[in-house]
Amino acid sequence: MRDRIKKSILLISIGIVVNIALAAIKMYVGLASNSLCIMLDAMNSFLDTLTCIVTLIVFIVLLLPKGENAPYGYGRGEYLAGFIVAVVSVVMGGLFFVRSLNRMAMPEPVYYGWQSIVLISVCLPIKLGIGLAYMFANKKIRSQAVRALMLDSFLDMGITATSLVAFAITARVDYAVDAIVGIVMSVVIIAVGIKMVVENVRAIVVGDGAKDEIAAIEDACKSQNAVLVKTELHDYGYGAKVGNAFVGASENTDFAAMSAEVKEKTNASVTFIAISADKENENGNRFENKNDDKNGNRADNQYEIKNENTDGEGGNATENEGESEHPSIENNEK
Repeated sequence: MRDRIKKSILLISIGIVVNIALAAIKMYVGLASNSLCIMLDAMNSFLDTLTCIVTLIVFIVLLLPKGENAPYGYGRGEYLAGFIVAVVSVVMGGLFFVRSLNRMAMPEPVYYGWQSIVLISVCLPIKLGIGLAYMFANKKIRSQAVRALMLDSFLDMGITATSLVAFAITARVDYAVDAIVGIVMSVVIIAVGIKMVVENVRAIVVGDGAKDEIAAIEDACKSQNAVLVKTELHDYGYGAKVGNAFVGASENTDFAAMSAEVKEKTNASVTFIAISADKENENGNRFENKNDDKNGNRADNQYEIKNENTDGEGGNATENEGESEHPSIENNEK
């Protein structure tokens, strides 16, 4: 995982340099032309830079050795970083919203120039390139922070294109198009920021969810013809989702391969714990899905273990206690 984090740091560092350059170009054009929407676009690029810097700090912290006070590392710092950036986005969007309203009430001239159009147009393919770089890199990194940078890059492209069109229109018509577009863009930035605040607060409080991890565990079970009985997962942030998966398996089940498959797909460290599922002839264990629909389709992963054998004396169902014939294998990250 450390190699993935180092690659993330390199990619984010490049993103910082690119966003600083884009913010400088846009702010120069915005101030020279007195275009509010171009200045708002520059502010958005500045926020992208801030996002990259905060994310970079988080990934550097992730490289710190785990200690007694942080046995699972500092992965949740990713959620805190996302929360800080989201709050800044909401505040900056609000400030430009007010400024756009003032510009609409008291319109100001916008100075049009082909040089400005060319400079802003160049920003579009550059932002597309960095967004695609984030997208392809995140297929291996699988970080919510990098995913957020990717989505933000594509959003920034839309904002830049919109501001470019508004700039051209405003220069040719005697109407407050610049201010109207500024209001719309401010609302979009505020809405995205609020959504990010909610998502990151939820991640800090209850974790980031385990949809991808559950899917990977299911796939691993299918590859080994095992039956998933129950999962227990804990979210400690990026690269630190750990837990157990209780499965019905045969003596030929490769638990190490299952753990490795889940780790490769999601970065989660899952211990597969075996419960005899193929011993029906010996102890009568069988697995039944408690949530099958009328057509027998599987509704979710919750299974009930039914033991049809009794001990013969008190009628008590026997259980597989002590050492399992199929021991669990833990995928410890080195």
